[in-house]
Amino acid sequence: MPNLTSNIVPAAVLVLGAAAACSPADERTSATQPQISGIDSLLTLTSGTNPETSGGTESTGEGGTEGGTGGTGSGMASDSNGSGPKFDVGDAPDGGMVDPDPVPCDDPNDPGCKCSIPDHVACDNGIFDPFMAMGINCPGELQVNASTSGAAGSIGVRGSFGQGGTFDPREGSRYAVIGSGLVADLDKETPVGDFNLDPTHCNDDLGNYDPGANLPAPLKPVNVGGDCLQNPGLLGTGDCSNTLQDQFEAGGIANDYTELRFVLQVPPDVTSFSYDFAFFSVEYPDYYQSAFNDMYIGWLESEKWTGNISFDQQGNPISLNAGFLDFKDDASGGNPIPQFQGTCMRQHAGTNWLTTTAGVTPGETITVVFAIMDISDSILDSYVFLDNFKWGCEPTGKPQTMPPG
Repeated sequence: MPNLTSNIVPAAVLVLGAAAACSPADERTSATQPQISGIDSLLTLTSGTNPETSGGTESTGEGGTEGGTGGTGSGMASDSNGSGPKFDVGDAPDGGMVDPDPVPCDDPNDPGCKCSIPDHVACDNGIFDPFMAMGINCPGELQVNASTSGAAGSIGVRGSFGQGGTFDPREGSRYAVIGSGLVADLDKETPVGDFNLDPTHCNDDLGNYDPGANLPAPLKPVNVGGDCLQNPGLLGTGDCSNTLQDQFEAGGIANDYTELRFVLQVPPDVTSFSYDFAFFSVEYPDYYQSAFNDMYIGWLESEKWTGNISFDQQGNPISLNAGFLDFKDDASGGNPIPQFQGTCMRQHAGTNWLTTTAGVTPGETITVVFAIMDISDSILDSYVFLDNFKWGCEPTGKPQTMPPG
């Protein structure tokens, strides 16, 4: 199996801005924007790269990621008057005056802690940038260094999916899409009675994007054998969630690997971040509850956690085996559900929107990786929608994934 460094093609660095919000007093605002339908191609490519001939993309921002090299960004952006990112100051916990110079919220349960987080206005109307589509890199907001890896056709943005509005954007008017297959195939409807083991659509081998048994650093699908929150010495030794190893080893190798990655400094007065996602796979029904199915990983590299942050309450990674598989279409195609009408997910399955929340340390530099891959084979594709990245003030602890409230 070829190693990853020969499989992923470098692309330009994207310097991006992180959107933010605080719960429960969430003051996020979104501009009213027209709804779009269908899939849009990712247009952010290397200078001089032909999107019709490029095999894939990768870029690397400041803070360092393996697999390629690129330019650097400052990590912070200033607005036009040089005052830097905009911040809101939360209400004082005792109902009194707001401290204009709050201390960092190292402990969200401290009555003296005041939440101070960046403003955010959605900026994804008419764009093709997957990071802006998630709520990152809006003008005048906190800047991050971001990169993509994988085939160019496996990354894109959308504004809707299926019928009934279930998969409308969670923030703004668009969301990011990554897949182990071509994102354009999502709008190709499964023929009624299609052979599920060899579906007509969403069944692509993307080419030489196969990291095999070794995922790109810092991803390590190996159990740490303990609790990272209780034993910080385990940090960096593997997956603090202990959710990836069993399924990854059952399949043995990863193929058609695609990721979105960003490195940024956490604002000084927040203690968590969250994002929304939905997962879909044509491996249903034949590989449902099997050890051999595709996997989505949301990886956080931080002072408190190194590992997967998106998993169910039973400790399953996000795949067909996770407990969130709300939408299972009629495998014969005779009685389709509206959520998958007009798409390649007819006769297949997926989750609803889910929200992952993870704790962070104020002021630290973190790396976040959203990655999807085929396991064991290079066909029977899976996809994830990504939206609504924001900061928060939730108590820190083990990451959690739940249906959005």
